[in-house]
Amino acid sequence: MSLITRCPACQTLFKVVPDQLRISEGWVRCGSCEAIFDASLHLLADTVNAIATPDTEPAIATFLNIEAATARTKKPLQRFVLGSLSLALLLGLVGQIVLHERDRIAVLQPALRPWLVAFCLPLKCQVSTLRQKDAIAIERASFSRVAGNSYRLNFTVKNTAPFAVAAPAIELTLTDTSDQAVLRRVLLPAELDLKSDTLSAAAEWSASLVVTADLAETTQQTVGYRIYAFYP
Repeated sequence: MSLITRCPACQTLFKVVPDQLRISEGWVRCGSCEAIFDASLHLLADTVNAIATPDTEPAIATFLNIEAATARTKKPLQRFVLGSLSLALLLGLVGQIVLHERDRIAVLQPALRPWLVAFCLPLKCQVSTLRQKDAIAIERASFSRVAGNSYRLNFTVKNTAPFAVAAPAIELTLTDTSDQAVLRRVLLPAELDLKSDTLSAAAEWSASLVVTADLAETTQQTVGYRIYAFYP
């Protein structure tokens, strides 16, 4: 048995089969204007001649199964959801990069520093001077005994980068005849009378200090030293 439905968009009449409507849950596509609608909501009498006017012949439309009918209506929503998800993931990735590289970005793009500071406020992070280990070079270092267990260390640290970097800490290691460490000491910039915790671009920092070994046997064992710049 055929049923008659009317397209709500263009008012075209066409036949549908109950089995087809059941499979597609009522969804069909109008063969005249391509509109997709629920035919079960627009059913008329089951006789075409009783509905059609003398001047109008009912048009028969192609039936659309449920997969094809609903796919077109769902695609815009799916694209929106997937697009929103992709955008959220992209923003999350960018946020992680900015958080991790904020100090470097502030150095390379100073105009962005206020934005980075604002970005850090809710995250309770700070935009600090960049720590660039490979930009630090120790030059003209010397180490000599002054008297007894006291030794004088002289060295110059140079920032080889074209931008300011954080001043490093200095690790001094005294070694014995087997090059084994007998004393190790970490010296922070403040202990070395550095006025600032920042080294300007291409700047040099010279320091001289006396180091006293606490162990009595160190006087006989100490024959060398190692000096190393690092960020704690």
